[in-house]
Amino acid sequence: MKKRILILYISLQLTSCTFPSYVFQERKMQTGLDFTSGKWLLNTVDAPYNVNAKLTQIIIKDFTQHLDTRLNYVPKTKGLFLPQNTPFNPTKKEIKNLKIGTNFDYFINVKALKSKQNLGAIDITPHRFRNESETSVIVQIEIYDLNNEEIIYSETVEGSVAISNNNNNDIIFSKSADGLIFGAYKRIKKDINKKSI
Repeated sequence: MKKRILILYISLQLTSCTFPSYVFQERKMQTGLDFTSGKWLLNTVDAPYNVNAKLTQIIIKDFTQHLDTRLNYVPKTKGLFLPQNTPFNPTKKEIKNLKIGTNFDYFINVKALKSKQNLGAIDITPHRFRNESETSVIVQIEIYDLNNEEIIYSETVEGSVAISNNNNNDIIFSKSADGLIFGAYKRIKKDINKKSI
């Protein structure tokens, strides 16, 4: 028994965990969303391939809880006339064109990207050879009121995890870039749920 405790203690001394941080950038919108009326259209989610399907599924599930059958998804909706890429922070003219091309009341645009990926989920580099490393992601959601031709919700969350040079552990566990994307999206989802009706 003492041998097992000693092995566990030594293992814990050689390993370390890093914790992610999530930061809202430029808190533009202080009001929430009114989900009680209108037809809503979710654009194709722009995210890295390995998380795209799961993230899209989660987003559809979350917005369906608010909208029920009033949520439609671009790839599954017929008769739309849309540009291939809908830009973030669109002009009034671009929003007007979305209204003409879709005939919906609201448009949801979601983007996720990995901005830095220098760190894996498990890092086994000996501490004397390790440089500072960081993995960071950005998740952005914008929602447009197509009738009034304006952006009604816009939030960006950056998720990151970093290892400094002064970490003396040889084995480090950290959240992967994919995990950071889901964590950043959860922060935006909580913000929407907290402010909206």
